[in-house]
Amino acid sequence: MTDRELFFAIARGEPTDRLYFCPDITDWYLGNHRGPGEPLKYGPGVFIPEEDSIRHEHQEHLDPEFRDLSLLDFHRRYGWGIHCHIRDWYRVDYAPGTRLDTTVEGDRMTQVWSGPAGSLTRHWQLAADGSWASLDYWMDGPEDLPVLESLVDAERYTLLDENIRRVLDGIGEMGQADIVVNRSPFGKLLHEYLGFAQTVFLLEDEPELCEHFLEVQTRKDKELMELAAASSCSLVLICDHADSTLFSPTMYRQWCIPFYKQAGEILGRANKFVSTHLDGNLHTLLPLMAQTGFHILDGCTPAPMFDYEPEELAASLAPEQTAFVGVPSALFCDGTGEEELFALADRILRAFHGRVILNVGDILPANGDIRKVIALGEYVKRHPLNGRTAGR
Repeated sequence: MTDRELFFAIARGEPTDRLYFCPDITDWYLGNHRGPGEPLKYGPGVFIPEEDSIRHEHQEHLDPEFRDLSLLDFHRRYGWGIHCHIRDWYRVDYAPGTRLDTTVEGDRMTQVWSGPAGSLTRHWQLAADGSWASLDYWMDGPEDLPVLESLVDAERYTLLDENIRRVLDGIGEMGQADIVVNRSPFGKLLHEYLGFAQTVFLLEDEPELCEHFLEVQTRKDKELMELAAASSCSLVLICDHADSTLFSPTMYRQWCIPFYKQAGEILGRANKFVSTHLDGNLHTLLPLMAQTGFHILDGCTPAPMFDYEPEELAASLAPEQTAFVGVPSALFCDGTGEEELFALADRILRAFHGRVILNVGDILPANGDIRKVIALGEYVKRHPLNGRTAGR
């Protein structure tokens, strides 16, 4: 099996000829090819073309054996699968009179979203790691909802399938990619539009206003799901970053799962696999995972980074579900020995009976030990479950 064939066999619950080790090292790679104070050239988890000059830039801290390697070179050299996120698979245009303007001044970025009903503003700060960190939300309070509704309703989506094909062709049989459709309507309220506290107040004080907005946003997001269904990518990622410190079980059950099921129906008609990103505390949400309809859970990172064990995660999933599950990335930064890393990997592999995509959870940081990732990959190759996995 190629790595691409292996991934989809695991996703379908079919027997495989080996285990799948698929670490995301893009943060490490980007962090070690970036000058101080420079913004990141790419986002985490994305495809970095081999011809990009980044492979030759800012390598002074890299060991000589790792210099001038492309991201794909690492995966080739060590026999790892690769999984990438495609975010530029569609274009957003706006109805006449509506626009989104972005201004960058030094380490500050300002976005102004404006239309006939008014405008909203959001601010960003360049963080030490080169990423843009949000300083606020689009809305100050529920009084801004009518403006937001009009701006959202003015969005127009165009499929850029050539961007998808470029990534898939670049990866080839070494792995696969998903297209990211961002958050659910409720996830947007929590993460982008209002924040946790204001969303809770909105639900309690103005439930009808909240429900009306979610209907508007759901209608637009279903348009995006239809676009994803028409794309050439087999994997669609709904990126809510659900975490039990932000999404209570009641919120998740009432506001998120119904949308996931609607999205799943649209994408299921096009035979797409649907996944979601879960890289936080999940203990109280685990009993709901089997109800979501997701085929794949992405980014799962058990204790000691987050509040659940790999065995709990495996037990919570429906028979047709699988997951990316990582040996916690913090342990690649704090001097943890290889044997402890191997022991955690063994627990993950055995909990899922091999029906799992093993990685470094969720992503190797810039200060992570790449040599321990290499050692973990070699351990997986000689693991007793290799060659005799038959699905969870």
